[in-house]
Amino acid sequence: MNRSRFSFALILVLALAGAACAQTAGPGVYDIDSLLQEYSLAKGQASRSDVIAWDSTSSVHLTQVETAVESHHHNTHDENVWIIRGAGRLTMGDQKLKVKAGQVIHIPRGTSHAFHNMGSNPAVVISVFSPGFDSKDRVYEDKTGK
Repeated sequence: MNRSRFSFALILVLALAGAACAQTAGPGVYDIDSLLQEYSLAKGQASRSDVIAWDSTSSVHLTQVETAVESHHHNTHDENVWIIRGAGRLTMGDQKLKVKAGQVIHIPRGTSHAFHNMGSNPAVVISVFSPGFDSKDRVYEDKTGK
């Protein structure tokens, strides 16, 4: 690739990266109530997850769960979850645990996990992924048992 094509490609990549970063908030202090207003769960939506901060080593996500997050794992990401509001049943590997607001959960990469909301209001959690998570490393479990 000649120098001018390389420069154009580099500028395009940086512009696209800047556009992607512009969709998420940068460093700062975040208010949960304000975030919930900005990223409201749509009527009938089972769950929603939004990136609220991102850097080269981690990402922070606000997740709301009306009903459930189906069983899945991440091959290359560790996940730490802080339950802010609500309660539910967490399936992590072979364990079934009741969890509630105020608890912190560590989910190492490769560990299957699912969450079912047990309350009448959406559960709200903050998840921190390491390295930063772009939603491509979510592998849903085969429900047929194969």
